[in-house]
Amino acid sequence: MVAGSATGVLAAPASAPSAKVAVSELLAPVLHGKATAAGSGSQSIRFSARTVGATTWNLLDGVSVAGTEAYRALPEGRLSIGQTFEYQIAHCDGTGCTAAEVKTGVVSPALGAGVRPGATRVPVTIGDRIGAQVDVGTGNLLVTADLFSLPRRSGSPLEVGIAYNSTTRARGESHFLNSVGASSSGWRLSTARDVRLRSVPGAGTVTYFGPNGLTGTFTADGAGGYNSPAGFKMTLSALSGGGWTLNDHGSGDTRHFAGNGLMTELVDRNGNATTFSYNTDGGLTSIRSDQGSAGASRLAVTLGGTTPRQIAALSQTADGAGGGTRSVTFTYDPDRNYLTGFTDAEGRTTAFFHGSSGNLNRITAPGGAVTSFSYDAYGRVESITQPTAGDPAGAVTRLLYHDGTFTDVADPNSDQTTAVDHTAHTRYHLTGDGWQLVQRAIDPAGHQRSATYTPFLDVASATDPAGTGTFGYDPAVNGGQSLTATTAPTGAGSSFAYGNTAQATRFQPTSGTDAQGRASTYTYNGAGNRLSAANASSAQASVTYNADGTVATATSPSGGVTTYGYDTVGQLTSITPPADSTLGTRSYTYDGYGRVATYTSGRGITETYTYDALDRVTAVDYSDPTPTVSYTYDTAGRTDLRTDASGTTDYGYDPLGRLTSRTHTATPGIAVTYSYDKAGNLASATNAAGTTTYAYDARNLVTRAVSPAGRPIEFTHDASGRRTDTWFNRTTDGYNGTTTFAAHTHTDYDASSRVARVWTARAGNDADRVTDFTYSYASPGTSVCAGAPAAGTDTGIRWTQTDNRTGAQTAYCYDTANRLISASTPGADTWAYSYDVNGNRTQAVKNGTVVQTLSVNAADQITSTGYGYDASGNTLTDSHGAATYNGADQMTALTDNAGTHTYTYAGIDQTELIAEGNGRTYTHGRTDEAGVPLIESFVSSGTTFAYLYDPAGTPLAILAGTNTHYLGLDGLGSVVAAVNHSGTHTAAWSYDPWGQATATAMNGSGIASRRIYGYAGGLPDRNTGLVHFGQRWYDPETGRFTQQDSLETLADPTRSNRYEYAAGNPINYVDPTGRDFSISGCGAAGLAIGIGLGFAFPIFAGAATLFEAFIAGASGSLLGTGFDAICSTF
Repeated sequence: MVAGSATGVLAAPASAPSAKVAVSELLAPVLHGKATAAGSGSQSIRFSARTVGATTWNLLDGVSVAGTEAYRALPEGRLSIGQTFEYQIAHCDGTGCTAAEVKTGVVSPALGAGVRPGATRVPVTIGDRIGAQVDVGTGNLLVTADLFSLPRRSGSPLEVGIAYNSTTRARGESHFLNSVGASSSGWRLSTARDVRLRSVPGAGTVTYFGPNGLTGTFTADGAGGYNSPAGFKMTLSALSGGGWTLNDHGSGDTRHFAGNGLMTELVDRNGNATTFSYNTDGGLTSIRSDQGSAGASRLAVTLGGTTPRQIAALSQTADGAGGGTRSVTFTYDPDRNYLTGFTDAEGRTTAFFHGSSGNLNRITAPGGAVTSFSYDAYGRVESITQPTAGDPAGAVTRLLYHDGTFTDVADPNSDQTTAVDHTAHTRYHLTGDGWQLVQRAIDPAGHQRSATYTPFLDVASATDPAGTGTFGYDPAVNGGQSLTATTAPTGAGSSFAYGNTAQATRFQPTSGTDAQGRASTYTYNGAGNRLSAANASSAQASVTYNADGTVATATSPSGGVTTYGYDTVGQLTSITPPADSTLGTRSYTYDGYGRVATYTSGRGITETYTYDALDRVTAVDYSDPTPTVSYTYDTAGRTDLRTDASGTTDYGYDPLGRLTSRTHTATPGIAVTYSYDKAGNLASATNAAGTTTYAYDARNLVTRAVSPAGRPIEFTHDASGRRTDTWFNRTTDGYNGTTTFAAHTHTDYDASSRVARVWTARAGNDADRVTDFTYSYASPGTSVCAGAPAAGTDTGIRWTQTDNRTGAQTAYCYDTANRLISASTPGADTWAYSYDVNGNRTQAVKNGTVVQTLSVNAADQITSTGYGYDASGNTLTDSHGAATYNGADQMTALTDNAGTHTYTYAGIDQTELIAEGNGRTYTHGRTDEAGVPLIESFVSSGTTFAYLYDPAGTPLAILAGTNTHYLGLDGLGSVVAAVNHSGTHTAAWSYDPWGQATATAMNGSGIASRRIYGYAGGLPDRNTGLVHFGQRWYDPETGRFTQQDSLETLADPTRSNRYEYAAGNPINYVDPTGRDFSISGCGAAGLAIGIGLGFAFPIFAGAATLFEAFIAGASGSLLGTGFDAICSTF
């Protein structure tokens, strides 16, 4: 009897076969056996396998394959990522079997590495160009560092960096890499030779090692092709001459691999190739992209170290007179050859420390912030420790794994002296199909969320305590890879059709129907570039292309043609506007690294850009008298100082890049400061009025804010984490238990998390309401609105708003492009609106009388009497007066009958309004959720006022001396009421459908004229009636912006009009940044109605899109690991 044999038969072959796991990157690994000695008679290879601890061969029980060499896959659905198993392989002939010893195999942890589809991850902030995340299911730590970005003509830029995966390193996946240190270190290059294929012909498999560790194995389909692994929407094809191509169905990119598995080209859908060159040892020597001059497009590789393929440095050499070379250099441990750090092009060092076990235990980012990790024996992260102000122990996030069935995560605010599963934590239950995705999450308060997944690991359903939303992937459409339908918990749904069959276009939708039943259609050329999009109103936007896939012309629905010019290396050099407009041609030049060197506006003003070695803008100089804007950065990469026409802004940060202070020379003596708790929640905010403190529950939801005057604001949330109540200055009598409050705001939501009702009451009496609005999303039917869905159909837009205090109901109707065409309130005003084909509002009718008629040109500029524009598209004259702009296209003055009103801004756009000529000055601080800096305080007529916000940046109150005025908002986010700390109603605001405001002072208070936020959360200008939204001014009188959007979105009729506000739907959409509209008050409903089919080409319009200063606010904090704070696909 052979010891350990699965057969129990005396072995006849003289020696046991070779036995190994041939392919481990499958949930059903493939075993390989090959005879080492001759046999007699009929011969076979016999396979046996079992789970560890099993007493029988419960995976394969003596399964024989004829021949002397064979492959056999383990059964599907029995093993999980990283799970070990035991196997034995025997060589059998006519007289018996000889078995090899029992061996241990493992399902490769590489299947859980990288940014895998469907996974739930804990994000970790480390530095400005290095970040990390921990996969909750597999425990894998992924660290990524961005080093260079190479431009491509019609594809996304090629990001070149390095990546570390902890679980693959711990399991000794030696075939993963050898470009960045030892093959056992866990490090890899993000592209080039470390993105490759490995073929096992006998098993019929090809394993793809993708960017940053993403891994999957393609299996032969028996018809000459391959089946794609779960989550991979790609087609692998073998080439007749050897090698393969791998086509990505989403991007259209195709990777080309040689017969040895090395990636040789990355080709976009238009045939433009980025190439990878290697030496005879297979070491990477250079990368060359398809756009830009030789210096801009080529990345040179210096090899060195202990292996012929190890990278010592990456470098670029600029073209032109300026010349110069910038490099990233790597250092390695001389004993183990592990990566110990790199020095970037600015000379900043990032250091990595690997412990005795080989795990990456510590990262020191530029600037000195240290992040530490600890692991279990399988390379799964057990703790993350990061620096925090005032506590030497740091902020510690802990993870506990339970046999692959669930994972517990305790955030830094939890009790660190108590075990993870015995303190406040979130429990993530994992799927039982082996992929270890989160199927259910239970937060610290016991509330649950759940998800199901498709075979391609897309979310099929998402359930929270409010309801369930679904995502349809019809198996009959592209094999289930393409999204075909969505349904919100309340029933609002959308659908998508795919009518093309060619590989380049079959995954592109040919039509999409929104929740209102309105269909848009799309066409494409043979390469898969979108040619046209037409909405349900038959408005069509179209694009033509050059041979290389760059955009040649764009035609708006109204027929305006914009033409784009390029140099010989594919860089955009000019944008020529439609002929029938005031617009001038814009032009661009580039430096030796392919960065924009100059931009000349339609007005002929040239902006010149200066950069550091990390491509950060250090100065923007204007050819007119506009002062230069300059930036300096600290070692950690954050904006340190900004100097411009308004003065100098000084920023301070904590070690994790969260904004801690901000001062401006325009408001001397006023400093804005912030502090954060260990989980990254805003703990305090200090402005001109003093310090506001914040407290949170175990879910990291804010529960209390205390103003500088000591007046509390308290918050409650429902099981879904939605804020339901805000209590202003609530107190309870300790003797009789009576509770009083100054104001109380309550919000009801429907199952799709849309605001259904919101009201604000005063003076301790919930029945004494200063505002009370109810919203309906159910269609009224065609009898009320022509073209509306059937009555009662749940949709994605509001059809009525009811003022419950008066009983007045405003009904809204929309055209087939979802633009507002009427708003009627019985007993009050009735409005009707008309539009041209490109969304310009051409007529407004009030109570049956035409009150506005406008004509427009091909560039969507108003041509009616009294309106004029400059060559950059800025409104020069309109009903408000005559405007003046500086070289940065900032409106600096507006003259009307009352005089000239002046405006001063910080930076290169209009986002930060610093001062107005009426004596108002503004002090800014952190940013809100849209990225817009908050106004922390302002001075008006010599009096200082301050604002109090919630942690997300929603305004809660105005602080005016000893008075506090609490704000009531409607469902759009407009400020509609103020109640002071004594419960007195001090102001009311109302708006017409497009935001023209009426302010009413109440009870002798002057706060109605002092408040800064108004319609849709924008900043109203008291002098002109304009509203400031981020980068632009909005005119409620015409329902449009006064300047063009800085972004150009082509082949999308809903976004082709660059003056249009909120896609012509101000009842449902808002645009807080002045760059991109979004639905207001939308939670889960956005799953069904917020799926846009437009796309933005990489075409910029001016300086505003060239530079975004890296200023980290609270959003840059270390994870709050309540369920909402986890970066998840559901």
